Amino acid sequence: MTSKESYIQCSLQYHLFWIRILKEHAIFIEATMPPPGKEYADQADTYKQQYDQLLEVAIKLSNGVIPLSVLESGQFYTQYTEEAERLAQLNTGITINSQLTRMTYDIIPCTADYTATNRNEQDVFMLNQNLLNLTTSFVQFQADLLNKRVSCGLFTMMYTADILHILMEAKRYLEILKRLQSRDDSLLSDYKSFWSHNMADHAKVMRGQLDPTETSYFNAANQFANTFDLLSTAEANPDTFPTDREILSDAIAISDFKSDTTSGLITCKIQAIMLALYTDHLLREANHFIYLMYAGS
Repeated sequence: MTSKESYIQCSLQYHLFWIRILKEHAIFIEATMPPPGKEYADQADTYKQQYDQLLEVAIKLSNGVIPLSVLESGQFYTQYTEEAERLAQLNTGITINSQLTRMTYDIIPCTADYTATNRNEQDVFMLNQNLLNLTTSFVQFQADLLNKRVSCGLFTMMYTADILHILMEAKRYLEILKRLQSRDDSLLSDYKSFWSHNMADHAKVMRGQLDPTETSYFNAANQFANTFDLLSTAEANPDTFPTDREILSDAIAISDFKSDTTSGLITCKIQAIMLALYTDHLLREANHFIYLMYAGS
């Protein structure tokens, strides 16, 4: 990441993905918090608003910077995102700024001769620093929430394992931000193991939130959980670790499953206690994993 162009493009590509992910974590925390946890729900809403403000900055800075293939990779939004946001706001009462999604649709892709200026670099550096500060605080907030949950000091409808999961993702983004600011090139070094483990977590939570009558979807989620758990087990033995092609094939398969589930939740063809925005969120994470697999090959 030696050039200004590389630093700016890499930073903004990560931000367009991760800021939306973390602000949705805040939404999910707020949506699953019963009234006695109102203080945590209110704090989560504040984090949502702060991430919204920085996402708007990232979107505006991305005009003319990000390649079209990256913008169309399905990791920043999907065909379901805007409707899933509308339904989430309707069903939870939480305000969700879908204008940011529409702004993301309209980001102007870069041209082959894209050249950055010192001002561009300075603007991105400041955005990175603001995100570093905010995410450091958000990590501490989630760690406190997790500690309260596991010690039975607070009840929430979010699984304890899911709180740990979103905490690990926030820590991941925090590490990326630190490496971006130090111009570290090793951002992708362990992404296969990180995202393979996450895909297993996603399948387990989906399995647990599907209605008991949704047998076929439950069984499919359970199979994906087993598949990606095996990847984590195989990682300890390089001789049995799957090939990149096998990992990519599994990532594409779970992406298709999440897409189908999101569509089913939006059209009320699938019964579950999870929002379509939640499965769309997981779909974007699978698409991000797929993008990294192609980019890292």
